[in-house]
Amino acid sequence: MRAQVDLTGKVVLVAGATGGVGSVASPLLREAGANLVLVARAHDRLEDLAASMGIPDSQCLLHAADLRDPEQARSLVIRTIECFGRIDVLLNLVGSWAPGKVTSTTDERWLDQLETNLFAPFYVIREAVPHMPDGGVIINAGNAEPVEGKGGQLAYAVAKGGVHTLTRSLALDLKPRGIRVNAIMPRNIDTPRNRALQPNADPTAWPKPEEVAQVLLFLASPAAAVVSGALIPVYGRS
Repeated sequence: MRAQVDLTGKVVLVAGATGGVGSVASPLLREAGANLVLVARAHDRLEDLAASMGIPDSQCLLHAADLRDPEQARSLVIRTIECFGRIDVLLNLVGSWAPGKVTSTTDERWLDQLETNLFAPFYVIREAVPHMPDGGVIINAGNAEPVEGKGGQLAYAVAKGGVHTLTRSLALDLKPRGIRVNAIMPRNIDTPRNRALQPNADPTAWPKPEEVAQVLLFLASPAAAVVSGALIPVYGRS
């Protein structure tokens, strides 16, 4: 049975809305009554997602952007404020994965992993925080890799470790305003992309996107009012 979460009238910005988790979390947020700002690089995929939810234009803003670019992050927030006046909840779900040990990590891969997994969420947070009311919520996407250290994915692990530090530092900095900052830490999530990237793995123990989305919904809700600075494992049985 799903927990009943009430986000009526809240403005929720979902960066990475068309990804494996974002595309599932967005309808749940809508069911909870939120106004949505859906962000991804491909506008046509955003249109498909919005159409599948049947959400009125007055309650949904679609914005195509590459958030690795700080100017595009700034434009996103400006447009959000013009449309809704504030940001109550920010979900940073943009990310990418690439393998590589130190000697095989090229400059391009190093920068790509840092820009996608760490810089992009930072740019959006930096622009959004001045427009968040006291009591707002930020949720980032971390990973188990920096904690468990399986190896073989150096740039990714460093970037996600940065997300963990960013989350905890922000939680302290924004504590006086009551803005809660948390991160989820999956190992793997059962998405088509992850199955394709790991064809020899057994995905049956991986958490489903719907299960991870429920954790996001909880963290966005008043039920999680006492949770901040947490790195929350969403491992399932993996």
